[in-house]
Amino acid sequence: MGLQGKVAIITGGGTGIGRSTAKLFARERARVVIMGRRKEKLDQVVAEIEEAGGTALAVPGSVTNEADVEECIETAVQSFGKIDILINNAGVAGSGAAAHEMSDETWHRILDVNLTGVFRMTRAVLPSMIRAGGGSIVNVSSVSGVVSFLTDAAYSSAKAGVIMFTKHIAIEYAKQRIRCNCVCPAVVRTPLTEPFIQDKQTEQAVSAMHPLGRIATPEEVARAIYYLASDGADFITGHVLTVDGGVTAR
Repeated sequence: MGLQGKVAIITGGGTGIGRSTAKLFARERARVVIMGRRKEKLDQVVAEIEEAGGTALAVPGSVTNEADVEECIETAVQSFGKIDILINNAGVAGSGAAAHEMSDETWHRILDVNLTGVFRMTRAVLPSMIRAGGGSIVNVSSVSGVVSFLTDAAYSSAKAGVIMFTKHIAIEYAKQRIRCNCVCPAVVRTPLTEPFIQDKQTEQAVSAMHPLGRIATPEEVARAIYYLASDGADFITGHVLTVDGGVTAR
């Protein structure tokens, strides 16, 4: 199931799940292009990958900006000749606001990153994958797209949209040999979630919500992403894989 010779783009690649996925892919001999808004974080990940003998490029930019998206795709193709894998991981946390108190600005900001950003990256990469005769896309959604869970209306709606978008792309592009799957983590210990679980009491309460009794690590989610992206899952498409410690099994 190795990724030798594959070229992978990973959005939100500077921290958390994206960082762990980039490092795992590079260890499995993929050439990795990571995209994110903070150049210093991306450069740090690239340095770690190169120090371990891997190959990686950083492309600073936002999935909310069409020019940045196009630059990322062009950089990957110009540098490595193709794109085999896209991991749509970039995202922002929910605001925590009640629906009746949420502004239009907040609603649009959360959907623009968490849902429309997935669409922009996918739309941009599809022509390259079609020309290459196939590819694999893995979208990072959330259990909040499956059940109402620790978020707000905008976040949950965006993540639910990612799930249905995944299924649509899987069906629409099956004949072009492009697979599209989705992972739905519960709470993962990342810089995005640390502010919410930094005190011991809250951490214990959140851990207890998971039947396995703990919070996931980014590496655990990265391994699920790796499987779906790899040739080991070559007959799997349109699938939604919960990586949630049993949360949605209740």
